[in-house]
Amino acid sequence: MTPRLKRYRPAVIFAMLAAGASANPAKSADIVLKDAASMAGAVMWLSSSAPGLVLAVVRGEESIVLGFGETRPGSKVEPNGRSMLRMGSIAKVMAGHVLASMAADGTLKLTDPLVKYAPPGAKVPAFAGRQITLLDLVSYTAGLPRELPDVPDPQPGENPFKHFHADAYWRWLAGATLPYAPGTGAMYSNLGFGLLGDALAKAGGKPYATLLDERVAAPLGMSDTTTKLSAAQTPRAMTGLDLDGKEAPLWDTPAAMDASGNVFTTGDDMTKWMRWHLAVNDAAGAEVRMIDHVPYRWHDGLKAAVGVGGEKMDALGLGWIISFAQGHRPPILTKSGGIAGFMTYVVLAPTRGVGVFVAVNRLNFPMFEGLTNGVHDLVADLAPR
Repeated sequence: MTPRLKRYRPAVIFAMLAAGASANPAKSADIVLKDAASMAGAVMWLSSSAPGLVLAVVRGEESIVLGFGETRPGSKVEPNGRSMLRMGSIAKVMAGHVLASMAADGTLKLTDPLVKYAPPGAKVPAFAGRQITLLDLVSYTAGLPRELPDVPDPQPGENPFKHFHADAYWRWLAGATLPYAPGTGAMYSNLGFGLLGDALAKAGGKPYATLLDERVAAPLGMSDTTTKLSAAQTPRAMTGLDLDGKEAPLWDTPAAMDASGNVFTTGDDMTKWMRWHLAVNDAAGAEVRMIDHVPYRWHDGLKAAVGVGGEKMDALGLGWIISFAQGHRPPILTKSGGIAGFMTYVVLAPTRGVGVFVAVNRLNFPMFEGLTNGVHDLVADLAPR
């Protein structure tokens, strides 16, 4: 038991579970879902040492959203399904969803070369004639580094994201050398998704943020999923602790980060999004889902697999880290996120109709493994093999 858990007697923990469940009632009568989610959410929150936690779970037609702790350090306001939070790199699988939608209606092809959507005069490197494609970017196999190189460290109080603009990405790319042929090795890359978002905007003839709204958020009724907070949404925004233990501001980010990590959402909206992904027998959107869920790059045979799930990754999809069934847990699609005071994780088990999304308002990598293990255990509890 972690030090934070040791402070609570079992009776107190169960009282907290009851309070959490009653404060954020389930939208279902599924007692299994209620009990499993309430217990898992309380344990994950207490173990995380985060000010607050939001947990959204879908099981078939039923769903529940629970909040624990505080929306910001010291606020004494419990989060709920309408609390605005930053999803971090879960934005990457949202970009994959946009890409799948555009491929399904013929706006583009997954195998289109990036150079097709580059600004006039921009240069895109190749490896022995093999060009970077949109599929390479979205599956982390373009051979690009995690971040834009040579960006100066931010000074205290300075916006850490201010250098990440699309024109800077394209300028760097013009002189880059690829370490291997695209598609043959994997390296996690925020830079790659920045370029992908810019390419999608060029292909669609409108800003990426507009594409995200038109192709994902609006059709699914995700009215609070956006790249910029509105005046009405800002009072509901959660904030959390950054790596230095101080409260993280809601930094503005350049548009080039929209596809890689800058999307705001809520637990209620993520429930709608997970339910769409899990509706595998629904004819509406079937082609987009099929394109979205396919494993495109297999772990076996890659020249490298850096930052893409380690030994738990069996394949890579459109932003998804895909893992085969293991023990009592079914096959899953996963994606994690972390940005300025938030860490997030989403897991889909499409064969079992179960999805879990969790967000904590604390950026701390050592605690994250416990959080993801808790989500995997919850999936195994709700969808045993």
